[in-house]
Amino acid sequence: MTTATIHPTSPPPTSAAPTAARRWIVNSWVDLALIVLTPLIAAPAVLILSSNWVGVKAETISVIVAAFFATGHHLPGLMRAYGDRELFERFRWRFLLAPPLVFLAYFPLHTYHFDLYRLIILSWATWHGLMQLYGFLRIYDAKVGSTSPATAHWDWLVCLCGFVTPQFLRPDMASSILDHWYAMGAPAIPPWALTPLRWTLLAASIVVVIGFALNTFNQSQRGVKPNPIKLMMLISGIGTWWFAMLCIENLLLSVALFDICHDVQYLAIVWLFNCRRVTSNDQLGRFMKYVFRRGMVLLYLGLIVAYGSIGFVAPLVLDRTVNGIFMAVLFASTILHYYYDGFIWKVREKSNQTSLGLNQRSQTVAPPQRIAGDFTHLLKWAPALVGLALLFATDVSDSPLTTEQKDTLSQVYSRGLTGSSLLPRTDKEREWLYSHFKTTQSIAAAIPDDRKIQLRAAIMLANFGSNDDAVRKLEQLLQQHADFADAYLTLGSIHLYRGNMDQAAQYLQKSLSAARTEKERASANFKLGELALVQHDSAVADSRFAEALHDNPKLDVSIQKLRETIH
Repeated sequence: MTTATIHPTSPPPTSAAPTAARRWIVNSWVDLALIVLTPLIAAPAVLILSSNWVGVKAETISVIVAAFFATGHHLPGLMRAYGDRELFERFRWRFLLAPPLVFLAYFPLHTYHFDLYRLIILSWATWHGLMQLYGFLRIYDAKVGSTSPATAHWDWLVCLCGFVTPQFLRPDMASSILDHWYAMGAPAIPPWALTPLRWTLLAASIVVVIGFALNTFNQSQRGVKPNPIKLMMLISGIGTWWFAMLCIENLLLSVALFDICHDVQYLAIVWLFNCRRVTSNDQLGRFMKYVFRRGMVLLYLGLIVAYGSIGFVAPLVLDRTVNGIFMAVLFASTILHYYYDGFIWKVREKSNQTSLGLNQRSQTVAPPQRIAGDFTHLLKWAPALVGLALLFATDVSDSPLTTEQKDTLSQVYSRGLTGSSLLPRTDKEREWLYSHFKTTQSIAAAIPDDRKIQLRAAIMLANFGSNDDAVRKLEQLLQQHADFADAYLTLGSIHLYRGNMDQAAQYLQKSLSAARTEKERASANFKLGELALVQHDSAVADSRFAEALHDNPKLDVSIQKLRETIH
């Protein structure tokens, strides 16, 4: 949900402070539970579910949240876009043209430019999250008449720095951003540049917080005090994002935690908004009037869960064509959610102020004329549309490697040891692989505190025949992360392939001792079984393979192939 500054026609009186009730959107209990302090409920729930006491896997939590929260919360915005007749008439062409264009764009993006696809989602999701928080801040301030443009600007800067900075401070997130950046053919960034960038972002965030505090003090002295609920909301929203990014090790859990808070807040405000709009606007369709009324909240939530189930079912579809259609629908749903929310929730518009219960004395900016507005809107998006069109046109004239081909090469050469230095057969595959090798080493040099990218860089060094360099990188990595099971596993595997059996056994045993997950235990036992086969110790090999299969039954085919190869 986005917003815009509200400019009052005259300063609100300074003698009469707003009543406590006016500071809330609904009331204290509803606002605290569903908007302001939602993280105090969501964070313990996610952490307890993922703890060793309960044992729910991070992947399971992520799938449930992504489906029933992230995808499900798209529905209320779509319901308003197509169920509010007045809104639909104003933005008819956007609502009619955007869905098929986004749906069709999915297929070339996913087939040939998956990193660009993910970068679009990541960037827009960040923008969407910070703008929703900014929207809530402006709504709470508008409730008490604090509508200074300077305050709005400082609020926006705090949200911007608060969301962007921790993404670059978190090592694996920074690596992911650079990986997407390089994969779409963007210019190289010097490895030394990231550390200054991180410090610059952190310094800018501190300066912005100081500026925000000074502005808050200045506004308070002038008699237009900010809503204290807004300050709670700001601490809650930014604090949750920083906690998720910097304090939760598993990135899937980090995103899931924030998604729950973001989505619950969105569902609450949209329910309130539409319920008020139903009572004050005759242009809403029958469906909207039926759903958004007293006593129908369970139907509202049921529809959201039903819509979210698309995201749960889609990955389970085995047919590639049907699965592609499902994924295109999910992509379109996500992009349309971000896109529509950029203009349907503008707080500067009188109808939205009425539905949000804001001060009616506030001056509102009349909606722009539809033709001029649509033309300006088209000009704003023209560079992106033209860029995508040119990109898709080059795919026709010179077909690049598909996402599936890239994933296969990445899986073989950067996710595990090949045991040899054989390269792909075709020129395109070799060209892509060399580029991937170069960017991986560059990212590893730029982000030395991301142990996963360091491990991937070492694996690629070994697969390209630079075993000594790979061993040195892994030994340095283990000096910093003595409990990194996958690093021990890779180091032991390199020694195994080089014929250093004693060293291989030593590191593989350390990998098993450091393993914390079923996957890590299965991988360590699998390699120990391979070592036993090489040493012609069938009894030990059988025992190790049995333990590996206990943790990961899918290794059965790999074990059979390994037995055939070695014997």
